[in-house]
Amino acid sequence: NPADLKPGSMISVQLMSGDMAVGADGTVTAIDGKNIYAFGHRFLSVGSTELPFARSEVIALLANLSTSFKISTAKEWMGTITDDRNAAVAGELGRKAQLVPVSISVSRAAGSGKPVLDNSYKMSIVNDRFLSPMLLQMAVFSAIDSTERTMGTGSFVVRGAIEFQDGSAPIKVDNMYAGDLNVPLVVSLSTASPLAYVMQSGFSRLKLKSVSLQIDAFSDKKQVQIDDVWTSRQEVRPGETVDVMVNLRGDNGVESTRKVSWQVPIGAVPGPLFFTVADGATTNLNDYRQFLAVPPRSSAQLISFLNGMRDNTGAYVRVWRGDQGFQVNGDDLPSPPASLALMLSRTQATTPLAYNSKLAELQINAGDAVVSGSKTIQVDIKE
Repeated sequence: NPADLKPGSMISVQLMSGDMAVGADGTVTAIDGKNIYAFGHRFLSVGSTELPFARSEVIALLANLSTSFKISTAKEWMGTITDDRNAAVAGELGRKAQLVPVSISVSRAAGSGKPVLDNSYKMSIVNDRFLSPMLLQMAVFSAIDSTERTMGTGSFVVRGAIEFQDGSAPIKVDNMYAGDLNVPLVVSLSTASPLAYVMQSGFSRLKLKSVSLQIDAFSDKKQVQIDDVWTSRQEVRPGETVDVMVNLRGDNGVESTRKVSWQVPIGAVPGPLFFTVADGATTNLNDYRQFLAVPPRSSAQLISFLNGMRDNTGAYVRVWRGDQGFQVNGDDLPSPPASLALMLSRTQATTPLAYNSKLAELQINAGDAVVSGSKTIQVDIKE
């Protein structure tokens, strides 16, 4: 009943509700018909927004000489805060806010012969381009922190999807993380970062529809290091095949060797040829720098780029030469002829890349483990 709210009443502005709750309580300043003014100061100063608020009841007052504060609980929904300004927050009674359903499931194998422990959480977060990624990060971290340790070795596999209201392709979440310290923080940041990039990219029609995540936790560190790289030959001619061997080293001295082959194209220009074997994060960084040079033309191109990011469970062999490359309409154009390079360098529709044009990329599957490290080896092309 809106009549239950009067100047001096308590309301709770809810950023997240459900199995996890995040909100801020404050005092109603004035009510003018359906319009409500509260707090008497800013909340987050996000300007025009859509934050649901509920009637709140004070349970107790915790007295303190320096900073006394109230312990309260949110009750029934009352309306939506539509403005968060410097002097107050303002909203409308009876207005329903559009919230985003979020489901997170955390599973952990209890050991041989024991059942799998599964904890599921369902909540709703506000649909805001600045607040939603932060709230998703908080939800993911809290879901892991409620049952798993945040210090010490551990590994996490995260799978799921982030869907949008306009029918755009969802952001696919499928990656693995491992380490010795604060791995849940890395998991939560890495899961929320793509969402933040999309929602702050300038495509206003990309509004969240739902988020669904499945997190599998392991107590051991599933990680291997790129220890050494070598090739089957130091000199090669056009048309011949080069074998690239990669030695992966894990904990307790466990080692394994992987091999990939690449054929030098017919007509390749003599000179040095480089093979860089790197983890997914390092390889993604190179593509991300190039992607920033040419902003995406559509939301579909943006989401396609994010879904094309490489995961952490592979090693990626990048075959490249020290020649200038270009990017035309988002596509790489490595080592163009001198005449074409001169024409492209004078146009505004293309962006010159660094002097390391990529010729090919090969993937090495490391199995159920996170790959880290980067190494480069050189082979000479002879006539």
